Amino acid sequence: MSEARERAATGPPVRPRGWARRHRGLLIAVVVLLLGAVLVSFRPWESCGPGLRAVDADEESVGSSYVCVGLNLDSGPMRDDDPLDPLEKLIKSRNETAGDNFKTIVVLENLAPDPKVDSQPFPFVRREIQGAITAAWPKNGPPGIKLLLANYGSNADHWRVVAEEIVAAAGAQRIVAVTDVGTSSENSRALVAELSRHGIATIGATVTADNMNTDPKGARIDNFFRVGPTNTDEARAAAGYIAAHGFRRVMMIQGVSKEDTYATTLADAFQNSSKVPVIFTKTYDVKPLTDTSRETYLRGLFSRWHNDICGAKPDLIYFAGRGLDLGALVAALAGDGACEGLDTVTVMTGDDASTLAGKPLQLNKDISVKLRYTALAYPDQWDMFAADPAHPTYKKNHDNFVAEFTGTHGFPRGNCGTVPR
Repeated sequence: MSEARERAATGPPVRPRGWARRHRGLLIAVVVLLLGAVLVSFRPWESCGPGLRAVDADEESVGSSYVCVGLNLDSGPMRDDDPLDPLEKLIKSRNETAGDNFKTIVVLENLAPDPKVDSQPFPFVRREIQGAITAAWPKNGPPGIKLLLANYGSNADHWRVVAEEIVAAAGAQRIVAVTDVGTSSENSRALVAELSRHGIATIGATVTADNMNTDPKGARIDNFFRVGPTNTDEARAAAGYIAAHGFRRVMMIQGVSKEDTYATTLADAFQNSSKVPVIFTKTYDVKPLTDTSRETYLRGLFSRWHNDICGAKPDLIYFAGRGLDLGALVAALAGDGACEGLDTVTVMTGDDASTLAGKPLQLNKDISVKLRYTALAYPDQWDMFAADPAHPTYKKNHDNFVAEFTGTHGFPRGNCGTVPR
């Protein structure tokens, strides 16, 4: 039989199935697992939107595995279940009605503070955003204003990203100013200096560190303006109060983080201004924490200082540190046992104590604590102008201001305005 006939009779040779075909189910499972790993790593559904970039976050602390940093051009969410989402939607809706002849103001802050790292509580940040919305769109405000939020993350670590995005969008978005600037720090100084280098003005609504108007090299920053006084002004006011009220044994507790220029310049300013000698000083720093919050860590640290403070017997403690840290100190002073010969102590600090607004403090326990701070303004102060013939219009102007801004967008009356820090 010929070879052709033999092939025709027996059919084509039978080839064994390849490995992939024999283990098709296993191969599909491996592909699915690999694809899942890729999706978990890159999480494409978590796109942060134009002007923003995703960075890793502590999900336990901020409720999200990522946070968006940069300039929020679309006013979308910046993390999982973003608690600022209602405000971002309000901003987006108002921006869409600004028309063609608009100007844009950027509000710069750490919009997702991490309790393990940051000193400002989230409710304070939310009030800042509400204040910015109220200022941009009051009851009878002119049209043509847009508002954009910028997030530079914890410790302003991502300030370079923010600077790049603001500079890139400045022309198309007609950005006229960047305001708020968040907290006084080395990173925020660098950011303000970089924006100035590109001709963008910044307004420090909430920064008081003496060196905020100079760049990291010490050169003066052009086009930077601050609303509040400096820490030197606050320290001088505190020193005058201390001397006038007869305090004689003054102790100082100060934050010494090089990044936190609010605390360091406030401490220096008080040392230079105090008319009463500082008899005792203790310092603290907060390193990156992994298993506890900043407040809890400092509550334990200040508790360990209790015996030292009892031994020093100060009648006043000047606290050169953040408001959140002050809350931990007050809790330790008042609640960690009585001191022989120290029944009452006054604690004085700078304006960052305002971040504790709305948070109850237990001041009268084992030791009675009297808390004082150099507030920049308070509502009742305007009443004194009503009967002052030298300032006949001050009270009227203030009342008109309150009427224009209070209650706008349904925000509570107590959220009117912010204070420098």
